[in-house]
This record gives sequence, C-alpha cells and structure tokens, in this order.
Amino acid sequence: MKQLLIESKQITAILADPSCCCTFNEYQWETLIRVLRHEGLLARISVQLQQQGLLDALPPYAQKHLHNAAVLAENQHSSIVFECQQIRKSTQQHGVRFYLLKGAAYVFCGNNTNCGRTFGDIDLLVNKSQINVVENTLLLHGWLADDIDDYDNAYYRNWAHEIPPLKHTGRGSVIDLHHNLVPVVSGRAPKIEYFTDNAIEYDGFFVLAPAAMTLHSIVHLFINEDFKHGLRDLNDIHLLFTEYASEGFWHELDNLASKCGFTLELYLACRYSHRFFQTKIPSEFASKLAQCHGNRLVNLLRDFIFSRVLASKHPLYTRWSNSLAATMALVRGHYLKMPWPILIRHTVHKSYRMTVRLLLGKSFFTKEQNS
Repeated sequence: MKQLLIESKQITAILADPSCCCTFNEYQWETLIRVLRHEGLLARISVQLQQQGLLDALPPYAQKHLHNAAVLAENQHSSIVFECQQIRKSTQQHGVRFYLLKGAAYVFCGNNTNCGRTFGDIDLLVNKSQINVVENTLLLHGWLADDIDDYDNAYYRNWAHEIPPLKHTGRGSVIDLHHNLVPVVSGRAPKIEYFTDNAIEYDGFFVLAPAAMTLHSIVHLFINEDFKHGLRDLNDIHLLFTEYASEGFWHELDNLASKCGFTLELYLACRYSHRFFQTKIPSEFASKLAQCHGNRLVNLLRDFIFSRVLASKHPLYTRWSNSLAATMALVRGHYLKMPWPILIRHTVHKSYRMTVRLLLGKSFFTKEQNS
C-alpha cells in the first residue's frame, strides 16, 4: 500500500539529510510530498535540495510540487517584509523598538532556518510599557482583534504574555504582540532584558542574538500545550543549533538558560533534536544538562510523549498512542503555564462554555446588540 512506502523515521531522516530522498520513485514522492506539506516543511526541503544541486535530478512530478512550494514560501516572505514595513510606518511616531520573533525574525536575519520557512502570523515583542499605545495605533490602521468574551480578554490582559491577536481587515495579516516570552501567570516569565540585550538591527527591526533566538524557540516549543507544528519547530531548533554551533554560542546558550531557569527545556531540545535529526551537541554540554535533568524513569515518560507529539501528525502515521501522548502533552502544557488554582478555574470555565455551546449553540454567548 502507498501509505506504507515511507516510514515515519524516514521523514525525519530526510529532514536531517535531504539527499536521502533522491532515490525515491514517484509513488514514494507522492507520499513524501503529502506528509511534508501537511507539516509545513515541503518548501524547506525544496530549498535545501536546490542548494545541494539535487533538485533537477528528481522526477518531474516531485520537481513541480517542490518548485511550487518554494515559490509560495518566497511570496510569503515578501508579504511578511511588507507587513512589517507597514507596522513600522504606522507606529513610527511613537519611537517603538520592535523585536521580531520566530518566523519573521528568521526572514529578516536570513539565517538557514529562514529557508523555505512558512508561518501564519507575525510575532512581535515590545516593551510592556508601550504595548497599549502600539495596540491602539495598530487598531487605527486596520489591525483589529476578534470578538472574544470578557473571560478570554481578561486572560490575555492579566495572565498571558501577549494581547489578543490582531488581524488586518483588508490584507488578513495577523500580529501576535508580545510583552514577554512566557505567560506571566506561570511564574516563569524571564526578565525580558536577558533576551533583548545584544539584539541585532535589521531594516529598522531588532532580532534576538543567536543564543537568545535559539532559547526562545526552545521555550516556545517545550512550554506549550499545542504541538500542531512540533516537527517543524523542532527542525527549526536543529537548524539553529547546527548553524550557530561554536564554543561561544553554547556557552551563551548555557548561561542564558541557567539565568532564566530554562535548563530543562534546553535539555529536552538537545535530547530530541539529536534523537530526531542526529544534531551534533557538544558532549560536555549534553552531559552537564543530563546530570541535572536526566532521570531515567522521568525520561521514559518524556520519551513516550515527545517521540509522538514531535513526530509527523499526518493521518498516515496516526496511532492510538499518539492521541494519548497529545492529551498528556496538553495537560503538561497547561500545568506549566498556570498554577493549579487558576488551571482548575480555567478548565471549569472552558468546559462549561464548551458544554453550553454543544447543547444550546454558539449564539448563546453572543453579545446582544444595542437596538
């Protein structure tokens, strides 16, 4: 059967070394293209194959899909640059210092993670004292928040590290405006200056220094309950580790993680990046982290969860254990973001609203319009 032509482990092997797919026949390419498109990684493989001079030797069927994916990603990158320029133009009177995060940051600094990277929104970080003026200014220029209930609005304003997403009414671009990198209510929100110190300017925007950029990508992945893009985000980390690998980089990464309390997340990133993509991690660096967080029994549980939620989510590879691991990751993520009392309150509230919507319909909670 076609769905058995490529195993899940082969997908990660190809992401580690794209040349592995050069001997695939058209049926194998059909499966591979489906899976990589589902994971948002088709354009990345396309660009990497092109860089290695291997693209032209592939079957025409594969070349067509890979070329189209690369063009789509390039167009998306151009759109992101344009949207960022519009944001800067709209807010320039306030002298705001914008820090680009994740996908937009990769595009502006042009690192290897940028190649073929696709994303759905623009992540921006600003000083918390400026977030209200930035939000109000963007509202005047067409970026509006979706209609959310009072509870969700209060959650964002009081407990989260960002405001509700803003979507442009004309172009559809979405902005996630942050004032920190981790929800404030978690008790783990770092002093943001630790990350923004030594940021590098690109075209009027600032991008975190390599160690800070990498640690943020790690924190974003492992202090989370949603692993929809887990494979893509872990591959980002692999590319960041590989590109910036130097003695100074590992030293800065270790210091920053220790200072901000993210050594466990760093350990998990190293463990699973190496497991999935054979990322080269300095042995002394890995050993130091393992001494602090390498409990064997705990790692058995971690491996059960992360070996599944970080793997491909394509239906071809769906098993019952994947659903169990996703549920465990969901509980873990919420626990990391919220203290127990708030987590229980949050769960009860969300469960109540979900139940009412199922029984009485979504319109039950619709705010009445003034006549």
